[in-house]
Amino acid sequence: MAMRETVGSLRAYFILGGLTGMFSAVFVFRTISQGRFTFETVGQVVSIGFSLAFLYVGIALPRFLNGSVPRITALLYISTGWSVFVYLMGLVKGFSPFGLCGLLLVLLILWYLLKNVRRLAAGAQASSLQGTPLGPE
Repeated sequence: MAMRETVGSLRAYFILGGLTGMFSAVFVFRTISQGRFTFETVGQVVSIGFSLAFLYVGIALPRFLNGSVPRITALLYISTGWSVFVYLMGLVKGFSPFGLCGLLLVLLILWYLLKNVRRLAAGAQASSLQGTPLGPE
């Protein structure tokens, strides 16, 4: 029996992903306050923006599944591209097997989210055609 994600569990993934990314904000603000603003700091600020977007999607997921699925999928695709870009920029410092494992883990999670968003969106559209509301399950 395969485990299937519900709207509620997918919301948790988005919210936890966003909160996890927000922990890097502490390091960014510490770096900026010390006057060391580097290219890495800019990358971390962009990553914080993605974290905020993931939080927002997690909070509003049931509403988004009924009509804004292209926005969610765009966020996931852009986040995938950003993750690959950050990894490639990290290769400038040298190869790290931990960095590669981290990239593969992030790509796997993003693929899983994309697959389940599409599945739940199809279910939400089908249920809206039948007149049954889709809420947190």
